[in-house]
Amino acid sequence: MIRRLLLAVLGAVLLGGAVLAAPAITTLPTGWRIVGPDGLVATVGTLPEGLALSPDGTRLVEVEAGHQPPALRVFDAASLHELRAVKLNGAFGVPLRDPDGEGVWVNVAGDFQEQVAHVDIATGTVDRDVSLPVPFFPVALARSPDGNLLAVAGDLSGRVAFIDPRAERVVRTERVGLHPAALAFSPDGDVLYVAERGERAVDVVPVPGTPHEVLSGVTRIPVGLHPDALALDGDRLFVADADDDDVAIVDRRALRVLARVPLPFHEPGVFGDSPNAMTRDGDRLYVSCGAANAIAVFRVTPQGLAPLGAIPTGWYPTAVAVDRAHGVLYVADGKGESSHANPTFDPLHGGRIDYIADNIVGSIRRVAIPDDAALAQGLTTVRELAQHATVPPSTVVRANGPIRHVVYVIKENRSYDEVLGDLRPGDGDPSLVLFGAAITPNQHALERRFGTFDRFFEDAHVSADGHNWSTAAFANDYLEKMWPQDYANRGRPYDFEDAAEPSVPHAGYLWDDAVAHGVTLRNYGEFVTGGPSKPTPVSVSDDVLRSRTDRNFATFDLDVPDADRFTEWKREFDAYERSGTLPALEIVRFPDDHTAGTRPGALTPQAMVADNDGAVGALVDTISHSPDWAHTAIFVIEDDAQNGPDHVDEQRSTFYLASPYARGGVQHQAYSQASVLRTIEIILGLPPMSTYDAGAPPLSEAFGARADLRPFDALAETTDMHAKNGRTAYRAADSARFDLAEEDRVDDATFNDILWHAVKGARATPPPFGAFAR
Repeated sequence: MIRRLLLAVLGAVLLGGAVLAAPAITTLPTGWRIVGPDGLVATVGTLPEGLALSPDGTRLVEVEAGHQPPALRVFDAASLHELRAVKLNGAFGVPLRDPDGEGVWVNVAGDFQEQVAHVDIATGTVDRDVSLPVPFFPVALARSPDGNLLAVAGDLSGRVAFIDPRAERVVRTERVGLHPAALAFSPDGDVLYVAERGERAVDVVPVPGTPHEVLSGVTRIPVGLHPDALALDGDRLFVADADDDDVAIVDRRALRVLARVPLPFHEPGVFGDSPNAMTRDGDRLYVSCGAANAIAVFRVTPQGLAPLGAIPTGWYPTAVAVDRAHGVLYVADGKGESSHANPTFDPLHGGRIDYIADNIVGSIRRVAIPDDAALAQGLTTVRELAQHATVPPSTVVRANGPIRHVVYVIKENRSYDEVLGDLRPGDGDPSLVLFGAAITPNQHALERRFGTFDRFFEDAHVSADGHNWSTAAFANDYLEKMWPQDYANRGRPYDFEDAAEPSVPHAGYLWDDAVAHGVTLRNYGEFVTGGPSKPTPVSVSDDVLRSRTDRNFATFDLDVPDADRFTEWKREFDAYERSGTLPALEIVRFPDDHTAGTRPGALTPQAMVADNDGAVGALVDTISHSPDWAHTAIFVIEDDAQNGPDHVDEQRSTFYLASPYARGGVQHQAYSQASVLRTIEIILGLPPMSTYDAGAPPLSEAFGARADLRPFDALAETTDMHAKNGRTAYRAADSARFDLAEEDRVDDATFNDILWHAVKGARATPPPFGAFAR
């Protein structure tokens, strides 16, 4: 938690328990704020993603699909008291309620276990299941109006399976588009509508056993970017376009879009609300908007949709259920009510409770249905809670100013305290330091010379969303929902970088922004993949990056020292200096501070972090001794902070600024990845890419008007950068089994335990990272 104001808690928040809290304001690491609930709130597990009410409104069923073990929970709807929890081997999407309310169907999405399962909510038992073809990864369910068929969409298979629930078997599968995300049967049950997240379309699929079955093929209706949710209204179909921030109104008979109604939160042309679920109730349409931390509410009219206002929620809402009879609605918040510091380890809880992916637990809010006036006020509140930082006048942070070149360095996974906790002045905890001044002398020197930033926060949680936040100032709904599946080893591919289509947000990435506005660009290592036998030449999937990438600069490959990456970067930099053609923007990836743990034969963690530190120092040294130093700003960030503890917040990380115009001193103002991107955009004359960088405070206060042209002389590394792990190193056998082909393919609690003992010694008491797998 970054900051909480005016909070009056009237009870203890326990997993599955409900409390009544006075309204409060919590500031998130993103800089956005959420208002506390007026009614009941229940804390649940990670990523609550679907809600369903029993027909009489007495019970609420929730499905959670985050990094913690998947589960289905049953609550007393009036009190939000948890009645029972059902462990599942996997879960995803909204639970599908039986007409009689005695059970629900749920998707079971796990590694080599692809099913649709029926849970008796009275007893908490799985009493039926239907196996699906592998790979499938079920993400959405729907029931035909007569109840004789279920339909399930497979994100990985690009198929829809039709299931006879009584016979408990798949009766037919139909190929549809890429990454189907939501389903809805027509009122007569003859066709199935499929939102195709990877196709910008809704597919119309004939249903088995109906007159439409004789139709050949699938009809496609173009809609917006990444359609994510569906709702019916007679002859109209509402479609939530997750990355276009609108609701498309489709004429089901004419198979065309009648209108696209924008969400009411932000200025035209700025995107980043992530509409991800919809519920129709009477003449209202409730639209969950994850990235806006709000529910948008529209009035359904014969003419279309009229915005009524909004309901503020917790962090990243994912579902809404309405009980009009009792005058309440329920909201699932995927990331709960706040972020957390992670300096303590409670062994009594076991597991990995302090790893960030397990700490971001969700919540359920019970809210009185607001009237129209309250909705209008709610919209004002939601707008006020978002970031709205103005761009202060600056002689330096401005377009066409003294800075003409930006070098943007992206590193891997370190928190503030584990690297800079020993730096004074600055708000650090020395007891949490892993890679202090003896191992990272250059990073410490950069902080002392150019400024100490002890309130820099990652918008991201892990590398999957980290490289998107670092380069797009956004992680879309596909990313937010899917990275926990991959990190929990549920059979998901890592399709979050390298221009993977469902992860690409509305405005694309920093390089798209730059090229579209005539800014020269060179890329070193970001969004690239290595060859089958060696890291270079790299391949590039992104069309804009392909011709602007140094293919001799290695990808994420922990066998390649960052010193080698620096040498390749310097080869081109020297050529640019000789020709006077240095690009305005360079993006450089130095990933080796990720480390390889204690894998036998690999460099030790200390060696790899020191190698990374040396590369950063050498890059700043080289630029500062060049003619372009007087016109350059270097920004160095981590893509996330997941692999370390921090006594302030688990998303606090290191940030380094190097420029002749850097003001220096201790900077206590809160900044984020979006702040860095906003600063780069202002300097290069680029528009913002999302609502997050549009509202983030730029680093104007970190720059002064007078230039200090003294070069930076890199410090020699005293750590042995050739030291390798032996076979008797702490947990060497565990490290040997790690998949290090890509970032974050490793159990992080185990990895953190290994790193601590590798640095501190096998007998050292572990720090408060969280409970470690033994």
